[in-house]
Amino acid sequence: MKKTSHTFHFPLSLGEGSGVRLYFQQALYHLRENPVISWISVLGTALSICMIMVIVITLRVRIADCEPEVNRSRSLYVPNMSYRAKGDTSGSSANSSMSVQTGRECFKTLTTAEAVTLASNPGKVRVSLPAGAKMTADMVQTDEAFWQVFSFRFLDGKPFTAADLSSGLPRAVIAASVARRLFGRTDVSGQHIELNHVDFQVCGVVADVSMLATDAYAQVWISYTAGDAEANSWGYNLMGPMRAVILARSRADFPAVREECERLRQKYNDAQEGVEVFYRGQPDTQFTHLYRSWSQEPDVQGVVLRYVAVMLILLIVPAINLSSMTLSRMRKRMAEIGVRKAFGATANELMRQVFLENLLLTCLAGLLGLLLSYAATFVLNGFLFGNSANAYLSGETSLTAGELLSPWIFLAAFGFCLLMNLLSAGIPAWRASRMNIVEAINGKA
Repeated sequence: MKKTSHTFHFPLSLGEGSGVRLYFQQALYHLRENPVISWISVLGTALSICMIMVIVITLRVRIADCEPEVNRSRSLYVPNMSYRAKGDTSGSSANSSMSVQTGRECFKTLTTAEAVTLASNPGKVRVSLPAGAKMTADMVQTDEAFWQVFSFRFLDGKPFTAADLSSGLPRAVIAASVARRLFGRTDVSGQHIELNHVDFQVCGVVADVSMLATDAYAQVWISYTAGDAEANSWGYNLMGPMRAVILARSRADFPAVREECERLRQKYNDAQEGVEVFYRGQPDTQFTHLYRSWSQEPDVQGVVLRYVAVMLILLIVPAINLSSMTLSRMRKRMAEIGVRKAFGATANELMRQVFLENLLLTCLAGLLGLLLSYAATFVLNGFLFGNSANAYLSGETSLTAGELLSPWIFLAAFGFCLLMNLLSAGIPAWRASRMNIVEAINGKA
């Protein structure tokens, strides 16, 4: 009768220190023994984690507190509004951003907020030296509270002040890239530049701002009294180029801020003849502000549900396929489990072996998925972050380390993949550890 020999690779006796090392050696052996299945499993898990992380990164850069928009979590936004004839119930209205007058009366007088800033949307401006370099840049007209609501890193000088605003002095803060382009350096406070051929004095230079910081972004900032924002109004002087950002002392103050905004709106409308402004549910939180489109109020709950559904699909579908492969691999190892039992291995030792093997595989996949997500974010930067709002702007959609790192989401995706792998490998291993030794050796799980 022909003898059949088997080579088994489970460690037969384990101490605490050497056992863990042997477990990992065993896991590496099985990676090499079944390279195709093992690497498909690793890559499948890595791609799941990668896709989840890319989605989270693209959302995080727009809603998380990141420099210079470090106060997003306690800010409220009014980017636009509407006006209509008083008593009109037909639904007819005009929609636009607000005038300086409307912003002052309806928002700058808020007492429940820590600070309120009015700012225009970025517009193109020709920046030049009296006799030298010139360039086109993105310019915002704003007020002194802008530098309180947002946290800029000044490389030289300081922002313009309330006194500069009230007197209409031509002061400008410029980005570092503009300073280098014009002067070849960043220590240029006190120097003069021309904005559309009007002389301005540089009062400060800040680090470049990513276009992903949509409410703080510009390359040149001036006080609106030194620009044309006040004169640029329409619709009974209700509409204009400005938007409002309200900084609350805490998120708990949001209801009180909204109530005061409504009182100020009613007071402002009482002074108008025949027309009234309304906000269509604003002021918005950062998440709602991100998905608002002019007069359309966003379905925030629907947006959240879509994100959750996409993430679950990206996790569950690959996990089911990978679990099937892991289950098949474990069934082929029933004989090894049986032999290990015959040499006195306990159920806990067998389950610990399976756990460490799958932990190694998932750790490898998790690291690979994290690296792939960062690579995809940089390679597909324009595709992921480019949109109609910043298509005409001159800046860059650069990312900071704080925007890239999302440890809790990574750990959640990693933990889910590890759980699926453990269930698919652990259930047959648990069954085999409790069955008859002969049946386990014969692979009858």
